[in-house]
Amino acid sequence: MDDALKSLKDEVLLKMGRNLLLNQQVEHLLKAILGLARIEGTPSDAAARLEARRAALTTTSMGGLQRRFRSELLAPEEHSQNREPVDPSQPFISTAFRFDLEPADREALEADLDALTADRNELAHHFLPRWQPDSASALTEAGAHLDRQRERIFAMHQRLQSMHGSMAETLQSAANFWSSDEGTAAIELIHLQSSRMIELFSEVAAAPKRADGWTDLSYASSVVQHREPDALENRKERFGEENLKALVLKSGLFEVAEEKLPKGTRTLIRPREGI
Repeated sequence: MDDALKSLKDEVLLKMGRNLLLNQQVEHLLKAILGLARIEGTPSDAAARLEARRAALTTTSMGGLQRRFRSELLAPEEHSQNREPVDPSQPFISTAFRFDLEPADREALEADLDALTADRNELAHHFLPRWQPDSASALTEAGAHLDRQRERIFAMHQRLQSMHGSMAETLQSAANFWSSDEGTAAIELIHLQSSRMIELFSEVAAAPKRADGWTDLSYASSVVQHREPDALENRKERFGEENLKALVLKSGLFEVAEEKLPKGTRTLIRPREGI
């Protein structure tokens, strides 16, 4: 009987250690996920911002991690709260992850997170009443309780591990794209499309003088030049092209046509439908 009781006690203690270690792994995964949940900054300060975010997470409690996980990754998307870059001439990038779950799935996950925190607190702070080393039946029940607890913790560990893997894979794909020729071209296109020059051309073309909806590019250019001369300056340096027709075509925001005249041709533009 003494040997059997000792074996039961050892088994319960081993299961307690197992569950505590698994809880720590879950906590580590939550911190890793939250560390990737938001990355922003310029090339010069993004790494420092990310490190500061991760450092702040190291001292966050399980309850705090759970609340941040809900608000940052499960809550409905809200308007961006990005801080404006100090130097507007520097590229500024921001990424944020959210898991779009059906309401029932989100509620189930949140309930599992609540149970996870309760199990962790019970194991770390309130397990003593279950520890009755002189009772074989109590030790047997404590071991069964720890096994059931382990199944819940392990299921959450697997789910969080899958989430973290998806996030890391997505970020790697994004990094590969933005460092490629295609990514560079995409950045250049965004820069052109969001420029004040193209914005002004869009405004002029949106209110054409011609009944057929087309606007003479030279007329549009003269209007833009009159309204904001700076918008047309240094086009080669800013957009890689001096020619206005080429830049309008490159933007992809306009239809472009050539109209024959008695002597030569004229370039016409109009906004693309649906853009």
